[in-house]
Amino acid sequence: MFDLKKINLGKDEAEQDERLKEYFLKTESYEKIRNGEKTIVLGRKGSGKSAIFTLLEEEYSNKGDIVIKITPDQYSWGALKDYQEQGILPEQAHTNAWKLTLLSAIVWKLNEEGKIKEDSKLKKYYEYMKDSFSPQRDNWFINLVKKVKKMLGGIKTQWLSFEDSSPTPTPLRIIGELQELIIKENCSNQNVRIIIDRLDDSWDASKESKNLLIGLLKANNQINSLLNGNLKSIIFLRSDIYDNLIFDDKDKLRQNEETLRWDNKELKEVITERVRVSLNLENMGEEEIWNTLFSDKLFRSSANVEKYIIDRTFKRPRDIISFVRFCLEIAIRNNHNKIENDDTHLAEEESYSKSKYEDLIIEYQKQIPFIQELLDSFTICMHKMSQKELLQHLELFFEGRTLKIDPRVMINILFIMGVMGVKKYGRAGVKQRGGIGFYYYYDDPSTRPLSHDEYYIHPSLRYYLNIKEKRT
Repeated sequence: MFDLKKINLGKDEAEQDERLKEYFLKTESYEKIRNGEKTIVLGRKGSGKSAIFTLLEEEYSNKGDIVIKITPDQYSWGALKDYQEQGILPEQAHTNAWKLTLLSAIVWKLNEEGKIKEDSKLKKYYEYMKDSFSPQRDNWFINLVKKVKKMLGGIKTQWLSFEDSSPTPTPLRIIGELQELIIKENCSNQNVRIIIDRLDDSWDASKESKNLLIGLLKANNQINSLLNGNLKSIIFLRSDIYDNLIFDDKDKLRQNEETLRWDNKELKEVITERVRVSLNLENMGEEEIWNTLFSDKLFRSSANVEKYIIDRTFKRPRDIISFVRFCLEIAIRNNHNKIENDDTHLAEEESYSKSKYEDLIIEYQKQIPFIQELLDSFTICMHKMSQKELLQHLELFFEGRTLKIDPRVMINILFIMGVMGVKKYGRAGVKQRGGIGFYYYYDDPSTRPLSHDEYYIHPSLRYYLNIKEKRT
C-alpha cells in the first residue's frame, strides 16, 4: 500500500511545476513538435500545450540552440492589434508587423549570443533596437512591439534601410532587407527556435483579434521557410480559437498542425508517472501503481475506476490530475490507505463537478458571454435528450433573452465544447464498442452532431447541475 500523504501530483500551471521534466510523457505528438515537423500546436485548455512549451525551452537550450520565448501580454497584444497600414488588408498589415517583430527578436538574440560580427549591418540594426532589448527587463516584448510599429509607420532614421537613408522605406522593404541579411550573415549551423504561447490570455474574439492571429500564423509560416530548417517558429494555440479563424491559404497550413489528443492509456500514465516520481517507485509497473492506488471494486454502473474517472474528463491531462487530486484529499481525510469508490464519488460531488462547470465558463466566456446562463439552463434536465427536445430547450433559452441565434448552430458549439455528446450505432465495416458508443468531440472531431438524434450531457457536469437520469 502507498502513503497517500506523500503523493504529489504536481501543479496545474506547467511553468510553476518544478518536477514536470521528471514525469512528463514524451508522446508521439511531442516528438513531432520538438523535431520541428509540426509548428502549429493545437489543443483545448489543459491539454498539455504549456507543458510542452516549458519542456521545449529547456530541451532546446540544453542542446545549444538559441531560444526565443514569446508570451504576449495584454499591452503588447493591444499594441499589435491596433496596427494598421493604409491600402492593404488588416491581415497583411498584421503579417508585416508580426514578421518584423519576429525578425527583430532574432537579431537581438543572435547579438546577445555573440553570433553577429561587429562590422555586420545587423549590428547597426541591433544598435538602433537595443533600448528595447534589455535582458533585465520583463517588458522587452512590448518595447519591441512599440519600436516596430514606429518603424512600420515610417519614422525616419538612418537604420530603417540598410542601403540608404534618404527615402522613408516601406514595411515590405524593411522586412525584405532584414530577412536577406539574416539569411546571409547568420551562422548556418546555428539553430534558432522561437516558441510562442499564451496567445489566448488576451484573446477577446473580436475581428481585430482574429486578424492579429491570422497575421501571426502567416508570418510564422513565412519565417519557417528561412535558413534551411535552422530556424523554426512554433505557435501554441487553443484549438477552438484556431477553428474560428477563416482565411485564404489556411489549407496550406494543415501539414504544420498538430492537435494534442490523449487516449485512456496515456491519461492513466499521466497519473502513474506522477505517483512513481513522488514515491520513488522505479521498479513498479503502471498497472501495479494504478491498482495499488485505487480500489478494484466496481461502481454501481458496473464501471471500473479507470472508466469511471476517465469518462468524467474531457480527455485532457489537467482534468484527470484535478479529479485524482480531489480523490486523494478525500481518501486521506477518511484515513483510507487507497482511494475507495466512496472517496471518488465524494470528490466528484464536493469539488470536481463544480470545477468542470467553472472551467467551461472561464474557457468560453469571451466567445459566448451567456455561457454560464446556458449551462445553468440545463439544471434538473434529463441526462439524455432527443434532438427535438434539445432544439426546443435552446429556442426557449434564446427567446427569453432576445438572442438571435440558430439553435442548430448552438448544438454544434455545445458538441465542440464537450458539453453534449452523441450516441452512435455501429454498422458493417465500422468498429465501435459493442455496436453502440457514446461519443464526444474529443473522441471523434469528425462527428456531425446534427446527424444524430440522441444527445447526452457530459458526465462531469451532471452532479453539479443536478441532472436527472430517470424520468419521474
